[in-house]
Amino acid sequence: MPQAPVLPSWWRFPLALMLLEVVVYLSQDMYLPALPAVQHAYGISQSSAQMSVAVWSAGAAVVQLATGPVSDRLGRRGVLLAGVVGFVIFSAACALMASYGWFLAARVAQGCAGIWAISVGYAGIHELFEARTAIRIQAWMNSVTVLAPALGPALGAGLMLIAPWQGMFVLLAAGGAGLVALMARWMPETVDRARSRALSARGLGASYAALLRNQPMMCLLGVWCLVFTVMASWAVSGPFMLRGADGGSRGFVWAQIYACAAYIVGTRLVDPMLAMYPRPLVLARALDLCLWGMGATLVAALLRLPAAVVVAVYGVFMVGAGLLLAPLFRAVLERAHQDMGMRVAWVSSAINVTGALACALAAWFEVAQLRAFGLFGLLAVLAARVLAHSRRGLAPA
Repeated sequence: MPQAPVLPSWWRFPLALMLLEVVVYLSQDMYLPALPAVQHAYGISQSSAQMSVAVWSAGAAVVQLATGPVSDRLGRRGVLLAGVVGFVIFSAACALMASYGWFLAARVAQGCAGIWAISVGYAGIHELFEARTAIRIQAWMNSVTVLAPALGPALGAGLMLIAPWQGMFVLLAAGGAGLVALMARWMPETVDRARSRALSARGLGASYAALLRNQPMMCLLGVWCLVFTVMASWAVSGPFMLRGADGGSRGFVWAQIYACAAYIVGTRLVDPMLAMYPRPLVLARALDLCLWGMGATLVAALLRLPAAVVVAVYGVFMVGAGLLLAPLFRAVLERAHQDMGMRVAWVSSAINVTGALACALAAWFEVAQLRAFGLFGLLAVLAARVLAHSRRGLAPA
């Protein structure tokens, strides 16, 4: 396995990947306040507008199953750079589409390109660094990239005060263009192409089938996805649950900033907690914190307490999620032995499928009340806790 860089510039690649994540995730989060405007512009229903969020994740989930193994064979740099260039092109296309059908197609392509670049970058991170360092770096990255869901809605709402909603896609294309040169300069190659194996459809199918049958890995991946389901449902339903009397999204913007600040608190607890306790114990306590947070959220919503109180207790869940997800991601990867690009692609695809399903379910049921969200979230975290404490859960592999 390649060793961590010894030069003082070792941090540049993680920094560039953080910036790429922020830009790519802004294409979801900055767009959220525009959902009512998109609904009006194209003359569609609320559920159809929300589907423009779901298809972004769905497209990303599918393409990684191919690009991950391709990066194992051809190298990380070229595949990642192709993804960033594609993100720039399709972000610009989103601003130009006159019909909703073509807009959805551009959103699918945008999600495909952006997420395949990120997943290839994460494969590089987990190849360059040993477990504790990789977890620390990912926790730092999570604490920065969460600024996208924290500030994205505010940025999107602010842009819509001075420009049409299409302007945010122009801004995204410009940000992606700047990152092409940055990634080309700072990303190291972590794959020895001389030792990589030839690609074949049969071989890929057998490897993915083995991952699917890997019960310890799939158990922990299920925990990750169930917790993420709650976060995705909040993001796509929040603009409607917290819509103001004038139909605006100001309440959701402030609620999202608070929730993401709570998540950052959780990520900052990762390193000191891992220094004091074994990783399985940290993961178990973080999941308990998620459970308590969602239970309190449902109780506050059922008692019809002010929305600010419901949002405040939801922050407890977000602290737990921030503490949980970075070390859990590494634990999932450690349960398998395939090439790193394939492992990260499999995990990231499952996460994006989960995000798409969460968005689709929120759209299908048109979740617009905090009580419904609280019940859904509590059931999801309860299921995650059952998986985590099963025979193949958090116990060391």
